Amino acid sequence: MKIPPAQTLQRLLDRYAAGQYQFHGVILTGASLAHLKLPFIELVDANLQSADLSFAFLPGAELVRARLRHSRLVQTNLIGANLLRADLHGAMINQALLSGACLTGADLSDATLRNAAFSGCDLRGANLKGANLRGVNLRGANLQGADLREADLRGADLDGANLIGTLMPDGTYLEFHADLLPSGNSETLQERGWASDQAQVP
Repeated sequence: MKIPPAQTLQRLLDRYAAGQYQFHGVILTGASLAHLKLPFIELVDANLQSADLSFAFLPGAELVRARLRHSRLVQTNLIGANLLRADLHGAMINQALLSGACLTGADLSDATLRNAAFSGCDLRGANLKGANLRGVNLRGANLQGADLREADLRGADLDGANLIGTLMPDGTYLEFHADLLPSGNSETLQERGWASDQAQVP
């Protein structure tokens, strides 16, 4: 018999309170984890599609290969979390905190990440095609090999970001010697029309 996501969540919370941190493959489709405090929880291969994790406190969480399509992560704290190859297609990630997180190979296509903090993130090979990245802080992030085609980078801060081999919004391919500035990338992005000053973001 299929267990309802709300019942699964309650069991998870009870076990977490008792000291269990590993919940691999758990199914929480459409469940509400909003405002919950679950630092360092391990939700590897979890199904969180359409779940609400807004304002949740999840620093250091293990969300490897987690399915988070169309989920809500508004102002969620995922600092230092591991989202390797996670599926975040169409997710709402506005103002979330993901500084230092691993998103290598993650699918963020068509996601909305306005004013989120991704400084120092590992986004190598991530799919950000069509993503809304207005006002996002990507300072020092590694975007090597990422796909930014059709992404909205207006107001984004990419100073010091690694953009070697990155597919940019207009489909051009950045190469180190020809395209990157030693002091950072924000000026180059603005000159090409891929980004603008923070003050211009509505």
